[in-house]
Amino acid sequence: MPKSNYTERQKESLKLWIELLRYSSKLEQIIDDKLRQNYSQNISRFDVLSQLARENNDGLTIGELAARLIASKGNITGLLDRMQKDGLIKKEAKEDDRRSSLVKLTKKGNGLFQDMAANNALWVEEALNSIDLEHMKEFTRFLHNARRSLD
Repeated sequence: MPKSNYTERQKESLKLWIELLRYSSKLEQIIDDKLRQNYSQNISRFDVLSQLARENNDGLTIGELAARLIASKGNITGLLDRMQKDGLIKKEAKEDDRRSSLVKLTKKGNGLFQDMAANNALWVEEALNSIDLEHMKEFTRFLHNARRSLD
């Protein structure tokens, strides 16, 4: 194995990066599995419903929605088409620009999201139960500040 010329800080930075990726991926898989088992939905759909629920029925353009998504990757248009077909969202033409549309939650989509969100809070809490509350707050502040420094 070749000797690396990495500094100690570089080595530790790489280790931290890999652990963050692994942890995030594992947590995402746990939640995705729970959503599939309990609601026949996936984390991408949950993410879309979550973003739209924050808008109090004002809706978002497809571009705005895509920019906000955390979990969804790939074909946003196809995802939205399937969710519309399932009656979870609706697309409405914008009043000021008929070429553009707003994506909004339906009553069915909002109800599903509210139920999923309540259970999601329990599942995430359970997944993170090995971290005490004070460390959780400290780690959240640390990651928030570290992420802001990247922006």
